[in-house]
Amino acid sequence: MQVIFYHNQSGFSAFTGNLKQKEIHQAITLHPVKHPEHLYRLHNYFKSLKIQSNRHDALKLQRDLVFSWNAIGHQIPQNNKMSSKSSFSNEKESYLNSLDYMGVPASITTYPAGSLENVHEWDFISGSLYSTGDLNPKRRIGSSSKEGLADTVAEVMELINFYSKQRGRIIEFKEVMYSYFRLNPLHGVEYILDLLLVYRKYRGHKMTIHVRRHAYIQQLFSALYIRDTSADPSKIEEYPADFDKKSLPVHKQIKHALINLQRNLQPFFEFNESNEKEAIYFILPLSGRFETFERFMKTYERVCLIPREHTSLIIILYENPDSTSDLDNTMNLVEFLQNKYYDNKISIIHKNEQFSRGKALNYGVENLKDNDLIFFVDVDMMFNDETLKRIRMNTILNKSVYFPIVFSSYNLKMFNKSSPSGQQLLDSTYVINEDSGFWRQFGFGIVSLYKSDYLEIGGFNLMITGWGFEDVTFYDKVVKSNLEIVRSVDPSLVHIYHVIHCDDNLDVTQKNMCLGSEASVLGSLKNLQKIYENHKDLFKETSIT
Repeated sequence: MQVIFYHNQSGFSAFTGNLKQKEIHQAITLHPVKHPEHLYRLHNYFKSLKIQSNRHDALKLQRDLVFSWNAIGHQIPQNNKMSSKSSFSNEKESYLNSLDYMGVPASITTYPAGSLENVHEWDFISGSLYSTGDLNPKRRIGSSSKEGLADTVAEVMELINFYSKQRGRIIEFKEVMYSYFRLNPLHGVEYILDLLLVYRKYRGHKMTIHVRRHAYIQQLFSALYIRDTSADPSKIEEYPADFDKKSLPVHKQIKHALINLQRNLQPFFEFNESNEKEAIYFILPLSGRFETFERFMKTYERVCLIPREHTSLIIILYENPDSTSDLDNTMNLVEFLQNKYYDNKISIIHKNEQFSRGKALNYGVENLKDNDLIFFVDVDMMFNDETLKRIRMNTILNKSVYFPIVFSSYNLKMFNKSSPSGQQLLDSTYVINEDSGFWRQFGFGIVSLYKSDYLEIGGFNLMITGWGFEDVTFYDKVVKSNLEIVRSVDPSLVHIYHVIHCDDNLDVTQKNMCLGSEASVLGSLKNLQKIYENHKDLFKETSIT
């Protein structure tokens, strides 16, 4: 009775956490529910379970349909469409869509790979997540992977114990010893689980033993369903002004009120026009490197100045002792663009001190207003108008900070002398693949946020000098703050390769980070392996004594 009449001991916090618990699934009553919103939450959850069960039943019916067709020698219609000669009526065509995929039964040979490149590799979980398709082969298990694995195990245990009462035994889950999983985009997710279980037999010869079992699981995708839940205001029943709507049935009263409300609301997916045109303040620290700056300004001119985008560019300029002429060339180029575009909003803050990226960015922020949208950028970046859209969409005042994962190009000149440079790529789309570059997952230097949030976080560590590390400490501050981090790959942001010089006078941590960054941009593992294979004679075996 304690199981089926479930009582949660958390009081007012009851049923506010994760609802994917076997206690909730087994119960016929849940108590206590202290707030109406918790009741709605429970109702939605159980309705979602019912929908999931119905979609699974529909999937099994599609498999039965395909099996029956094959059994009688009937050919499945091509292109997922019923032929005009079919004995099935046209009204039933919608139930026979996607038979090529949805009607395929679960099998370990669902997808035969035609070549080695098309083999879907497995990811391995054992304490950590091991993956060959990631820059970091060993990393912590993400929340989505944890939730997916937990849901899968819960469903497997429910299937195992479905007939437990008839068989007089119960099997309890203890832990997953290890697991493999992979995603097939057309069919679904495949799992190989090594499970530690407890077998309890309570009828006849009673026993309790620990067992390990392997489970081979496939979660196949069902069809995609789209349902428009918006009511059509033009179809609402109109009533005289003096008509008492309370005399209507309750469902018609609710429908009438909702549609009247919809008439006065904007569409849900319509973005705020003012947000689309919100000004973005680019803050660019610069020391020397005029040729790279010239390429950056051509990108900025094409994306922002010519289309009259609502942006501003603040350049924090330092003199580089190794290239003194770059300072004058930079000033002349900025002056030329200021004269060419009367509303350019390009300004320069000149600093005569040792270069520090954290300090430079902080100088750029000082004269802005609290509600200004800031974008910290590097001179090596290429971007387009999609970048501006993502900055405005993903950065929300007092709520979120946007850390895009940029694509960093390799030193392609090492492998192909005719490879295009960043200058040649200005008017074309950069080819993003594993041979041309990699996603800089551990780079946090490119970021957008509002000034008030920047100040609330505490800004950059101004004590850091030289190369790097200021972005890592800033990211740590954001993690510890109350702001949400928006972190996703952005194919419109490309970091063009440049030679990295690591100063011997850097701090040990900064020096190691610099050397790691220098090594990571040399080339892909496949291309580096080709170099090694072609020049084995240059590599001599060395012994460490």
